[in-house]
Amino acid sequence: MMCKMNRKFRNMLATGRLPGCGREGFTLVEIMMALMILTIGVLPIAVIQHQARHEVSEADRYTQGIQIAQMHLERIKGMGFGNAVPEAGQLGNIAWTAQVTNVSFGMDRIDVTTTWETDRGLQSITISDLVSLR
Repeated sequence: MMCKMNRKFRNMLATGRLPGCGREGFTLVEIMMALMILTIGVLPIAVIQHQARHEVSEADRYTQGIQIAQMHLERIKGMGFGNAVPEAGQLGNIAWTAQVTNVSFGMDRIDVTTTWETDRGLQSITISDLVSLR
């Protein structure tokens, strides 16, 4: 009797299975529950990722608008006092306009406005600087 028990115990240790347990694997219900838990965990992450990607693309367009406005402002300032003239153009999806107004004797104000299309409508940025006679 003791020999049979030892044999069964050694067999159980060697195979890693309990005696009488003949079924292996997962049931359909267990798999469905695991998939449901996984879906509940992954779905919010996917939504957040989509929103983050959208925000990054908006920030990129905003940065491009600032860069284009600053580039044209510096170029027009480099022309010197009296040579700066109003201009307009488009660079990619971003349109820009430059206005030159006389503030006082010997001083001009340069305003550069960039405009681009977003999901919420038109967005624009205006940057300004002064150019003097000296």
